[in-house]
Amino acid sequence: MNILLPTLLIAAVAWPLLLGLILSLPRRPGIVLRLAPWGALPALLAVIFPSPDPLIEVPWLLLGSLWGLDPVSRPFLLLAGLLWGISGWHASTSISASRQAHFFSWFNLALAGNIGLILAQDMLNFYLFFTLMSLASYGLIIHTRTAEAWRAGTRYIILVMLGEAAIFAALLLAAAAAGTLSFEHARPVLGHSVWLDMILLTAWLGFGIKAGVLGLHVWLPLAHPVAPAPASAVLSGVMIKAGLLGWLRLLPLGETMLPAWGAFWIILGLTAAFYAVVIGLTQRDAKTLLAYSSISQMGILTATIGLGLLTPHAWPAILSALLIYVLHHGLAKGALFLGAGILHQSDTRSQKWVWMGLWLPALALAGAPFTSGMLAKTLLKQQTLQLPEYWAMPWQVLLPASAIATTLLLGRFLLMTAPHNPARPPGNPAPIGWQWPWCILLASIAAFPLGMGRISPFHWTGRALLDSLLPVLAAALSVLYISRSQSRLQQTAKVLNTLHLPPGDMLTVYEQAVMYILAGCRRLGRDDLPRWLDASRQKFLALRTSLDWQKIGTKLETWLAWWPLALTGFILLGLILANASLR
Repeated sequence: MNILLPTLLIAAVAWPLLLGLILSLPRRPGIVLRLAPWGALPALLAVIFPSPDPLIEVPWLLLGSLWGLDPVSRPFLLLAGLLWGISGWHASTSISASRQAHFFSWFNLALAGNIGLILAQDMLNFYLFFTLMSLASYGLIIHTRTAEAWRAGTRYIILVMLGEAAIFAALLLAAAAAGTLSFEHARPVLGHSVWLDMILLTAWLGFGIKAGVLGLHVWLPLAHPVAPAPASAVLSGVMIKAGLLGWLRLLPLGETMLPAWGAFWIILGLTAAFYAVVIGLTQRDAKTLLAYSSISQMGILTATIGLGLLTPHAWPAILSALLIYVLHHGLAKGALFLGAGILHQSDTRSQKWVWMGLWLPALALAGAPFTSGMLAKTLLKQQTLQLPEYWAMPWQVLLPASAIATTLLLGRFLLMTAPHNPARPPGNPAPIGWQWPWCILLASIAAFPLGMGRISPFHWTGRALLDSLLPVLAAALSVLYISRSQSRLQQTAKVLNTLHLPPGDMLTVYEQAVMYILAGCRRLGRDDLPRWLDASRQKFLALRTSLDWQKIGTKLETWLAWWPLALTGFILLGLILANASLR
């Protein structure tokens, strides 16, 4: 096997890991900080080289480690290398010099974990690098050290601990059921395991926290507004996809039909796609709105997993559409977060051009014609035809409806960030070189449909263009209709204010439930338990004083006097029975 690819794969993990560890030291060489933004470079180089062997085995490492690039990991590695690289480059110009060592230490550790879990083909390495990425992300969330950042970081790390425990349980059960740590060899076996339901439940919980599924998404709207723009770009563009990759690795997709679980994933995903838009429309911060947009888009991907669980025979085609959607969403969402950060750091003269640049990823996410969103959503819609009619019809209706909802949400984002919007804070002088990483990302989004169109069997037909245009046009006409009347604008604003929930929405309910339980435990320990113990002690004392101990002693003495006679009788009976059996 060519030695170049194994070297690049090792460097893709080792290089950012080394940079992150050195930057965490009190004293470090100055050149390390200059190299810190380029931790993703080996990963980018590795993904452009075709792999002659699909798997690299290291038997002596961690119970036998399996590494490599396969058709699933290659698109994830491409997205990670590109977005981490551009975000690191952008951070080198946007993060203050006094804070860069702290930022890039956590940044590179999270990068190493992200690349490691993408390349890992066995459960143990996947879990270790998943944990590294999750824990290192905490440092990115609390980077600003504000009260909001500490609150977001605390909620995030609590959910991470819960998720890691669930993932560990899922992988432990899977390894025990399959008798192997290899994902490739475990998947066919898990479909027939008695532990399948428990594995699916814990995998949904553990990976769902990272993927932001409905009910487990509450950390995302808190983390994105407080994290620096480069951190938000990789959190939403790449790291949120680690939960999706965990499902792809572990679930028996393409192996076994699981109607109940497929329906569960589909209903949960499609509900999230619309719920997140409704809550996102009521938000007053642009990055919080983008966080809810990510929850909505991940809902579509969650539902696609359910589609695969329902139709294992169509899984190869579904997987291709899903991977294209992953690339499309990661690039577009990364560009929106970076653009929002750049807009805040731009002077008045540059703000108009930056805002115009935001339209490209926004239109792509909406699925407008000739964008990556049109390509991804059309391919995904084609796969829904494989479903039974009672599932295919809702998909055919709800996918265009989700495009309308996404267009409305991103339209509100563009209005919130518009240069003439008095609610938007004034810009600052732009750092030198800030524009180049973002421009490269925008160029990648523009070129995406052409590149993917050559790889995937897709035809730019008039029907496909019309299907992608109508949802965007419907949303645009709705906005135009509302904006033409002052009374309609006021009524819409009133409705949004009525529906407004703080970032995290369901988190308030969770926190109140936890506080109620803790208050009950404190009340039990402080008031109820001592009262119950005292009452029990009083009853015991009353019972002790009410008993006639002399009478009890007399009865016990009488019973013991008869005990030797009874024992002798039992012994004689045993001897008689034994003698009879010998005859």
